[in-house]
Amino acid sequence: MKKRIIGLVAVSLLTLTGCGTSYPSEEAIKNGDIVMTPERANIDRFEIFLKKVDAQKKDTIRMTNYTTEGDAIIEDITFDGKEFEYSIDSSRDEYGSETDDRNKEVCQNLKEQVENDQSIFTLTDCEEGTDHEIFKSDPDELKK
Repeated sequence: MKKRIIGLVAVSLLTLTGCGTSYPSEEAIKNGDIVMTPERANIDRFEIFLKKVDAQKKDTIRMTNYTTEGDAIIEDITFDGKEFEYSIDSSRDEYGSETDDRNKEVCQNLKEQVENDQSIFTLTDCEEGTDHEIFKSDPDELKK
């Protein structure tokens, strides 16, 4: 009986350890992340970022998106006053691929494009040759 209880405790601990990489949206919102899914939160923080970029002032934001399964995919964007540094971490995504992750990739521009009444913000002219869409907003969502 004691062996069975010890075994159950060990399995429970291993299961909890495996869940240690989760990052619930409530925690992301509390940390000030700009959360895009499943709900949108801290959108005003993106507006502040845009103003600082326009003024060529340093700033850093974290964008957190969630997969259908609820796994976090995190994008960190730092502006140094001239160029952007982009990192993406999908290590918390069960189906993520580290080969697709970027770590401190330099991008030269942040461009806004309007399509179907949505503003789409994309980092362009990036070292790896791929642009990174970082934010979509509905018409009246951003005050700019």
